[in-house]
Amino acid sequence: MDDKQLEERLNLLKSSYDRLPSTLDTEEILTKIENEKNVLPIEKKTRGSKRQRITVWAVSVASVFVIGILGTAYLTESDETTTSDENYSDEEIEKWRKRYQDERIKRQHMLQMNVDDFTSLGFVQYADNIFASQIEPGTLEGKNDNISVKEAYDLAIEGLNLPSEMIKVAKNLGKLDSKESSYFVDDFVTKTEHLMAYYEQKLWDNEEALKIAKHEGRLSEHVLIANRYNIPEEIKSMIEVLPKQGLKLAVNAEGTKFQIKPDLALFTRDLFSVLDENEARYLGIYDLIPGYGIATLVEEQELSQLGYYLASIEFTLLNTSENSAMHSRFENHYFELAEMIIFPSDIGEILNDDNKINIEAHMAWETLVNIPGVSPLATFMKPVVASMKSSDWTYNETYKLLDIEQLRDYYLLALDNELEINKLDWLSILPDGVEKSLETPYTMYGIHELYKKFNENFNPLMLHGAGPLDITLLYHYADGQDNHEMMWELMTSAFKNEYKKEEFVENPTLQNIIGDSAKNLYFNKEYLTPDKNNLKTYIGQEKGNQVSYDILLRLENDDIWRIQGEEDYLISKVEPVDDKLLQRIQDLYKSFVRTYDQTVLKEATPSEIVGLYYYSAQLKDFETQYELYIKEEGRIQIPKDEYMNAEHQYIEDIRLVFKEMKFEKKLNGEGVVTLTKYPDEQDIIIGFQLIPTDNGWRPPFMPTQ
Repeated sequence: MDDKQLEERLNLLKSSYDRLPSTLDTEEILTKIENEKNVLPIEKKTRGSKRQRITVWAVSVASVFVIGILGTAYLTESDETTTSDENYSDEEIEKWRKRYQDERIKRQHMLQMNVDDFTSLGFVQYADNIFASQIEPGTLEGKNDNISVKEAYDLAIEGLNLPSEMIKVAKNLGKLDSKESSYFVDDFVTKTEHLMAYYEQKLWDNEEALKIAKHEGRLSEHVLIANRYNIPEEIKSMIEVLPKQGLKLAVNAEGTKFQIKPDLALFTRDLFSVLDENEARYLGIYDLIPGYGIATLVEEQELSQLGYYLASIEFTLLNTSENSAMHSRFENHYFELAEMIIFPSDIGEILNDDNKINIEAHMAWETLVNIPGVSPLATFMKPVVASMKSSDWTYNETYKLLDIEQLRDYYLLALDNELEINKLDWLSILPDGVEKSLETPYTMYGIHELYKKFNENFNPLMLHGAGPLDITLLYHYADGQDNHEMMWELMTSAFKNEYKKEEFVENPTLQNIIGDSAKNLYFNKEYLTPDKNNLKTYIGQEKGNQVSYDILLRLENDDIWRIQGEEDYLISKVEPVDDKLLQRIQDLYKSFVRTYDQTVLKEATPSEIVGLYYYSAQLKDFETQYELYIKEEGRIQIPKDEYMNAEHQYIEDIRLVFKEMKFEKKLNGEGVVTLTKYPDEQDIIIGFQLIPTDNGWRPPFMPTQ
């Protein structure tokens, strides 16, 4: 065990003792444990010098004293407060003993262990010690009178519960708060690791027999399972039990040793539905970083991906209880992984031949710089990454001055809520373009979770890191929940200065930013533009057959996107000139040509008006074409007879001349349809001007000049 591993184990042990309630006389119980004769000790085995690295689990009995002691407070439904046990006779105590033994045997059979192996498990020893010191005949004169026999029995059974049983008990009690979840995670992991330590020892004891599982010079868990009838019985039982307790058999990176790893996939839905979301994150990253530390994570993941895992650990630490064993453990992982990513022992690991930071390292570093919210890592790395970028990622003095102790200082400031929010590089973070459906379940986008977190107290920090499209989706989701107060909180400060909250909450017109006909929302980086010292952008929504980029969002001074409202700006999707468009144009032509009633074309799209213009030329019906022109005062007009006698463009078939159209509405209200023609060598683009009128879009004379 090296110094870091020892420190981690001592921290875990200290955390466990710190959590013991003051009403429990630990010294008295430990004395009783020492004197008990009916509890078998953990069997000590002689190990060879080439022994595999047994995972640094928290295997001492003391380290798991917390299991059940606090667990009973939330995982049992007993409301007994009496501590009067003097009325229990020896016969009644004997009944408790028999009940306990029956429960004990049940778990032993579930794990398919013999009695000695089952007794050697740390959490079973804990349960036995509690039962012996608090209930066993002959011990009542020394028991802690602050705990009734019934409470002590529940405590001991809680200690016996296997990881799979813990989940069932928690599910029956419903959602746990953050404190309860913290206790649950600590206890769940401790029991899991006792099982892992036991099974890894069995793998070591049967190392020779397991060589039957070699394939092409490497051990294989699949080959072992295929040969399960030719292996020792205890390994066969292990293979059957592991998945039931959230564990799996694996092979190390070298292919030379079998390992036991967490595999919580079977329990994921239940765990995350029962536990506090932030505390549950420990179990998510625990799957990748179990008791033996970050070594396996570093072996299995590319350096470019390690920044993501480090950011996930940081977020979890800053949003969970500091008084848990898992918090202490992952603090160690956090700084150890940060040093490996930023300060590798061999600087050559992150440098190219030309003394520049290699692509894998600077991808990891840029991940750290763009962690949303309050981030010690982002604060720490921002100056060096800016310096590296300016020098084309050349190894420089700014990097040499970095000190891991500064990261520790930032981390402590963040824990005390004294570190400023990290402003993100939105120009590099946001994608070029993305489309999201309003009909897709919001859990697919993470909007449901964002809604729950933000709805707790409208803490704006919960919105940091959410892009403009996500904020718009959140607004739409809040609208569906009739949560008008949240919708108000998503509006810009400029909007709030213009309208009062009561006016907004009671006025559907002000709230109606996303139309009922919209099925999708669109983000296009072309509409991301400077806005004083920050940025603004437009989100597109469907209106008829067009996409209207008219939902304006601004990035405010706290680095959070908020909605300004609807603006008069629009761009359509690219529309092919095909049979479907031609059919709509023909229908409009038949209706319009009868009387030239301008109101017939009031709802026609810009593409349909332009198509009708060229379809009239295809039919050589220049009178209809003339009637399409705008004839408002102040606009250039040509007498009809002069127009009819002028030269005209002839078109054989608009489907053969034009490939596609796209409409864009300018900020002055006018619009342009861009037509792409079929050429011989390269596409030719034509811009066709349109003017809004009371009866829809109309072309001015000479619209393509």
